[in-house]
Amino acid sequence: MTDEPRRHPVFMILLALTALAIVPLPFINPQPTLWLGIPLWLWWSFGWTFVLSCLTAWGILRYWRDDDLE
Repeated sequence: MTDEPRRHPVFMILLALTALAIVPLPFINPQPTLWLGIPLWLWWSFGWTFVLSCLTAWGILRYWRDDDLE
């Protein structure tokens, strides 16, 4: 039997919350704050995208096991 990430609700909830955090809603204003010449909302989005990719990679490595290959 194959174990999949979708069978683990806590992992899926974390994945969904992280995906929602990528949207920079706290930074909606007409004059963006700059940090190192880049708007802060873009740094926010890049950071959460990195977290989402790490969480996805961790979930794949931890939960996807094929019994056929062992």
